[in-house]
Amino acid sequence: MHETIRTLLALLLAAATAHAQEPRDTLVYNVAVVPADFHLSVEARLTSNAGLLLLSGPPAAGPAGTHVAGLAATDDRGTRLEVLHSGTAWRITVPEKGAVRFRYRLDFNHRAPEGSTGAGFDTLHLYAVTRSLFVAPDPTVYRKLERAYPVVIVDVLPPQGWHVFAGWPGEDGEYRPESGDDLLGATLAAAPDFRFYDGTEGRTRWRLAIRGHRYFTDSVVTATIRAGLSRGTEMLGPPQIRTVTYTADVGVKGRTSGSLQGVASIGLIWEPGEVLEVGRAHDMLHETLHLWFGGALETERWWIEGVTDYVAARIYGAWQNRPEELAHLCWQSLRNYQRIPHNTRMTMAEENRARMGGDNTELLVYRKGMLAGLMLDAAIRRGSHGHRTLDDLSRRLLAIAAPRRNHNVREAELHDAAVALGGAEVERVWARVVAGTELLTEDDVATALQGVTGRAFAPPPLAKSRKELAPR
Repeated sequence: MHETIRTLLALLLAAATAHAQEPRDTLVYNVAVVPADFHLSVEARLTSNAGLLLLSGPPAAGPAGTHVAGLAATDDRGTRLEVLHSGTAWRITVPEKGAVRFRYRLDFNHRAPEGSTGAGFDTLHLYAVTRSLFVAPDPTVYRKLERAYPVVIVDVLPPQGWHVFAGWPGEDGEYRPESGDDLLGATLAAAPDFRFYDGTEGRTRWRLAIRGHRYFTDSVVTATIRAGLSRGTEMLGPPQIRTVTYTADVGVKGRTSGSLQGVASIGLIWEPGEVLEVGRAHDMLHETLHLWFGGALETERWWIEGVTDYVAARIYGAWQNRPEELAHLCWQSLRNYQRIPHNTRMTMAEENRARMGGDNTELLVYRKGMLAGLMLDAAIRRGSHGHRTLDDLSRRLLAIAAPRRNHNVREAELHDAAVALGGAEVERVWARVVAGTELLTEDDVATALQGVTGRAFAPPPLAKSRKELAPR
């Protein structure tokens, strides 16, 4: 893979000056949805100069459960072009400037998606993250060379009676991803029984496609979307995204997840007959907050996932005027944290660097990260005598990230901004919870909850009373 990227960099660098004054290339996909044997038939046309054209395979094909078969290429006159396949890349020899047409079949391993970052296709529906679908020029290479990615158009041809829903601008099956990252950073779904909703919160438009039946109504889902966008805006400022899409589909029993693809396309895969209204509302709020944490701000994973979980729980409790729901979700996180085998052997950053796998209930960056959000919030309130909260810290971090191209804020900067708000109280919590590995206790959580809500909440019994949440 690294050799492929180096080769493409060298080829494009040599041609960069010649390309500088030329109009942008175009890349057009025609995607036929074929439920008879669970595959997509993909045809594409890309304008190209003479030389060697390199295409990269779908970067998430393996984890999502898709695979590319039979890729072939011709010029505009139908003359076959030489194609060499190596690893996850295809090299196409282009004898003269013009257009290259390539086609391939994309097969699906799963009939139902096993999670929101997966893919599933059967006679009833298609759901996939677009990182698992498209053979395309690598957008990372274009960014490194400061070259404009081709103008992209995606035409989706569904079976008769099916409706298409995608996380790109466009409608009626014709979509226009805004960049190569956008092409590979969305969800694509199709089914005959989607129910559609849309609305606007502040300056942000939202669109929802939902199918399947649950123990809570569609109105609960739309109300949660509105609450996430409006309360997130009130807390953190307007999101940079002008349109966000939510795709809620049915997965397999016992597997529930949500994820943000790219910067504006949220996938929600819930098990059939889902009963947990609170759990799924918390998931949706978590994913909506990624418009800020993980979108407008990039920093340590314990903040992007764990603190986001805490803020989502706080929003849910305030929205429902039920602080006990915030307490329940924090106690649940503590119980999961207590069961993590390495909870006193690693900091959250060390766990992340070790690339440890497992369910989200088994990772410190999620479970201890949520408790870090709670305890830092309480410490900031104590240290500022009630004049500042975690919201103020979040807005400061977003302001630091805003002018930076990668929106990244280092952990040291996060620490300094937090201490500037809460002083020694924050320094003590940081040393113990973020930089340290000492076991967190029920007393720690109870004290922090009282500091944030003004109410005392006793810990629940050790036995689980509700199903655990695992937002992604």
